[in-house]
Amino acid sequence: MLGRIGLLETRGGDRIQVEHTAEELRRLGVEVDIKTDLDYDPASYDLIHVFQLDWTPETYFYAKKAKQFKKPLVLSPIHHDVKEVKKYDDKFVFDIRRISKILFSDQFKRDTFKNVYKSLFDWRMLKPTLTSVFKGFKNMQREVLKMADTVLVQTVREAEDLKRTFDVEIRWEKVLNGVGRVYIEATEFEKVFKFDNYIICVGRVEPRKNQISIIEAVKKLREETSLDLHLVLVGQMSVIKHFEYNQLIKKCFKKYDWVHHVNSVPYKDLPSYYHYAKVCVSASWFETTGLTSLEALYCGTNAVASGLRAKEYLGGYASFCLPDDIKSIKNAIKKEYFAPRPLIDEKIRQEYTWENAAKRTLEVYKKVLEIKKK
Repeated sequence: MLGRIGLLETRGGDRIQVEHTAEELRRLGVEVDIKTDLDYDPASYDLIHVFQLDWTPETYFYAKKAKQFKKPLVLSPIHHDVKEVKKYDDKFVFDIRRISKILFSDQFKRDTFKNVYKSLFDWRMLKPTLTSVFKGFKNMQREVLKMADTVLVQTVREAEDLKRTFDVEIRWEKVLNGVGRVYIEATEFEKVFKFDNYIICVGRVEPRKNQISIIEAVKKLREETSLDLHLVLVGQMSVIKHFEYNQLIKKCFKKYDWVHHVNSVPYKDLPSYYHYAKVCVSASWFETTGLTSLEALYCGTNAVASGLRAKEYLGGYASFCLPDDIKSIKNAIKKEYFAPRPLIDEKIRQEYTWENAAKRTLEVYKKVLEIKKK
C-alpha cells in the first residue's frame, strides 16, 4: 500500500483508511506493507495498491513503477469534487491560496502552485512537483487512472466525477469506508469535560474544515436559544501553513470561553468525546464522505454534514448544511440538537466497518489477480 509523502506523520482521513484497511486485511491473512517512498521496490509484491489522486503528484511515480514491474495496480483515489474545491478556492481562502487564486483560474494549476510551496518545506516532494509543472498535473492524474486495473471509489458520485473531470473510462468498484473496531466494541465511555450535550467537530483545524463558520453558527444558536452551549474542536493545527486562519481561530478561542480546542486525542479515546456530545458537525467545503459523521452515529451522537457525497453515505441519518451559509449550518445544528439521539439499524452497523471494507477490497484483489493470470 502506497500513500502520499508524509502520510504517516500526521493523522488524516487517508491515513485512517490506509491503516485500518491494512489491519483488517492482515486479519484475513494478507501480507501488507505500507510505504510512502518513491524508491519503493515492487519486485516482491503480488499487487500494488495506491491511495490518493488529488494534490499528490507522487502517485504518478508509484503507479508508473508498478507498471514497469508489470504488477497489478489498484487505485483508491479518495477524489474530491473539483467543482467544490474550486468554489472553496474562489470564496474562502487564506495565505498562499490567495496568491494561487489570483495567479490561476484553472484548479489543477492552483494545486500545482500549492505543491511548489509545500516542496519548500519538504524536499521529498520536489521531484514529483517539478514533474507536474512540466508534464501537467491533470495529465499525470489521467495517466494514473488509465494505468489502474481497478479504481476503488467510496461513492457512485466519486466514480462519475472521475470520468467527467479526466475524460477517461475506468473500471471501478464501490467500497464503503467504515468505522474502526474501537467504535463497534465500545461499551464504556469516560466523561472528559464537566459539561455534556456539547457540539463537537473532529478534524484538522484548517480553512476547508470551516471551524470558524461553525463557531459563528453556534454563537448565533446560543443567542437564539439562550442555552449555554459548548463547542469542542478536536484536531491539530498546522505549523507550516494556514497561518492567517490559525490566528483568526485563536482569537475565537480567546474571545469565547464556550469554545474548547483539544489539539490531539488518541484514536482509541475518540468514542468518549463523541458519546457525551449531542451533535457532531462537519461543515467542510469538500469531503469524500466524512468519516467523523459515521463515527459519531456509532457513538449515539447526532450528525450534521455537508456535500452530496455525505448524503449518499448518511441518507436520513444526518442533517445537511451549506458550508458557505452560516444560517444553514446553525439551522442544521439546531435541528439535530433538539432531535432524539440516533438509532442506526443493524444493516448499517454491519456494512459500514473497516472489516467489511477489507473483505470487499480483498475480493477486488483476487479479481484483478485472476484477470492478470489470463
